Amino acid sequence: MHLGHLFLVISLLALGFIGIFHKLADHFKCRPSAINLTIFFWAGVLSLSYILTAGQANLVLETPAKLYLVALACGFLASTAILAFQTGLRHGKIATSWVIINLSTALPTVLSILLYKEPVSLAKGVALILVVVAMLLLWKDKLVDEKARAAETPTPIPQNYSPTQSEGSE
Repeated sequence: MHLGHLFLVISLLALGFIGIFHKLADHFKCRPSAINLTIFFWAGVLSLSYILTAGQANLVLETPAKLYLVALACGFLASTAILAFQTGLRHGKIATSWVIINLSTALPTVLSILLYKEPVSLAKGVALILVVVAMLLLWKDKLVDEKARAAETPTPIPQNYSPTQSEGSE
């Protein structure tokens, strides 16, 4: 197995487990803000530990200031995305939410086509069209779920209702 394939498998498994742990956290009624803080705290601790044990602490001091600005923006966006995702889990299904997260990779693809004039191959064009189709199918699925849930919800009976009492008579 090529080293690149190993990293792909590791990232696939890690991202898969992140989805499972997000659902577990929701199941245990953990606050989304606490989950977010914990995720980034441990990411920072583990990254710092790696840098220090690998003897690469000097690279932190040699990093250009512009990179810290990019990291700040990326950290803010990552934090916002995870917080919104975890909060959104309370209002939907993990399967749908996770598919949408994965479809979000289309955004950098579109931006690289528009900003960097990256050529669009037939495969990439078909993939982008399928992203739109997938989003429409997810939207349709959500509508079907809402209709089914509305049909299952019983209409509340007023407390002062009497089955022998007809409307308009008192």
